[in-house]
Amino acid sequence: MEFGSTILHNVESLIWDEEAGDYLLCRVPEPTRLGLNMKAQRNILFASNSEIRFVMKGDSAVLGLRRMPAKGDIRSQGVLEVFQGDYQGSYEISPWSVTADRTEITIRRQDWSAVQRFAGNGYSFHPSVTRILLPYDWGCCLRDIKGDIRPPKKQEMPGKRLLVYGSSITHGGNASVPSGTYAFRLARKLGYDLINLGCAGSCQMDEAMASYIGSRDDWDMALFELGVNVIETWDGDRLYGKALAFLAAVLEARPDKQVFVTDMYYNRYDFEGDKRAARFRGAIQRCAAVLSGQYGGRLHYINGLKAMDTPQGLSSDGLHPSDLGHEMIAERPIRHCINAAKEKSVNTATPKKRARH
Repeated sequence: MEFGSTILHNVESLIWDEEAGDYLLCRVPEPTRLGLNMKAQRNILFASNSEIRFVMKGDSAVLGLRRMPAKGDIRSQGVLEVFQGDYQGSYEISPWSVTADRTEITIRRQDWSAVQRFAGNGYSFHPSVTRILLPYDWGCCLRDIKGDIRPPKKQEMPGKRLLVYGSSITHGGNASVPSGTYAFRLARKLGYDLINLGCAGSCQMDEAMASYIGSRDDWDMALFELGVNVIETWDGDRLYGKALAFLAAVLEARPDKQVFVTDMYYNRYDFEGDKRAARFRGAIQRCAAVLSGQYGGRLHYINGLKAMDTPQGLSSDGLHPSDLGHEMIAERPIRHCINAAKEKSVNTATPKKRARH
């Protein structure tokens, strides 16, 4: 979405706050948001891997930002990063703290010619593209952007996109910084742009989310992490039915796309010996087995334990990955994604019979 002389990436709607005089950024259109479960309606407002992008023509750019007021144990400030193209900004320009009060951030233009020299032509984002990686873990509001800037051109950004949907883990839970989420790391390794639709604590495979993802034609591959948010409230049969319907809807709507599905990464349910962990992984595996044949082998199953299989990848809450865990997850599924990306042809035949939901 364009906003002034910038591109708001992974932002599909703006909600005006009359009292504060700024816009709350949302990752889906408002009708889609209202079709989600109640918790997801709030959590899709979190700025998970959302970015403000521009190319600086002048010496500086000034951004007016605000973090949504924190609730519960959420901290009142978040971490913002600045990238130049594919490269993390040096300490002169990154990181920044964004608070619930009005925060004004001045980004000075750097000489990125050195970056371009050592990057050569081997980059996904042109080094001139300034990328403001917003705090991923809570909502973020944008007031204005001042400076002599222009939006990036299409050819200055990656030509392909990875779309992800899942729990707070996919959302980025417990990563230290926005670029530390496994979804960001995975897209970077692929050389893809990232669309992150992770919904912390509320990944319930809503029909509205499946329809929205299926309606988008701007992604090349999708990765869905399913199961952990409903382990306390659903049984394996309900998970199977919901996941089957969700995956089938996306596959049917986008017959030209590769889709990956994974289940739970290693977590406290495993080290506590909770049998629900195996049942839930089995439900997702059965979904993949049923749908893979029906949809021309475009659905690929990744066992969550093969992505991360050790408690050493966990943070202290026993559920969310640490920075090390996020790196493990990004590194291991990468081989599956690369193999699919290199495929020269995809069987796009219409399925003879739809799965029973």
